[in-house]
Amino acid sequence: MKILLKHTSIDFGHYDAAILHDTFAVISFRVRSEIEEKCMQLPLIFENGKDAREAYKRILHGRNAGSDSVSISDYDCFWPMETAQKIEQYAQYMYDFDRPIIL
Repeated sequence: MKILLKHTSIDFGHYDAAILHDTFAVISFRVRSEIEEKCMQLPLIFENGKDAREAYKRILHGRNAGSDSVSISDYDCFWPMETAQKIEQYAQYMYDFDRPIIL
């Protein structure tokens, strides 16, 4: 499932859990152990806990419904894109051993 943000997207397939920390207005995405075995988490940071909670509900609803994508682009949030891109590249490398990895 793809999570659509304003300027990018998150491939939820690289993560095995989304964890809401509404006190801090954060949703943490835990990287799958097949990709990174030390339980690395990437934060999706919102302006307030209410937005984080509503976005989290959309994400869970989309995941549980088996949706191909879910949009949370109407919320202002920050995602560490460079790190997420490295995770995506590494995951692609793991599933396609003929391609070189560029980090």
